[in-house]
Amino acid sequence: MEISKLKEGTTLNITLKGRLDTVTSGDLGAALEEEEGYTDVVFDFGELQYISSSGLRLLFSQNRKLGGKEHVIVRNVNAVVREIFHVTGFERQITLE
Repeated sequence: MEISKLKEGTTLNITLKGRLDTVTSGDLGAALEEEEGYTDVVFDFGELQYISSSGLRLLFSQNRKLGGKEHVIVRNVNAVVREIFHVTGFERQITLE
């Protein structure tokens, strides 16, 4: 998985390419921990092919850390990933755009 980060003020923009699964979720967790001072995070999933339960847990953890779904936004979600969000109920926990 490839991770690109760009911080704009208090918003951290993360672009992911590949698969967010058990193997790669640790890399994303480390990338998030490296950053400080952000109050919002925007994930671009335009090139994300798959997300596993460990990836969902990481998003939910960010949601809790930042204070709610209005602070965690996921954009450009493909049909496969959107279905995973729907089946697991995460579409109600995270803001999808």
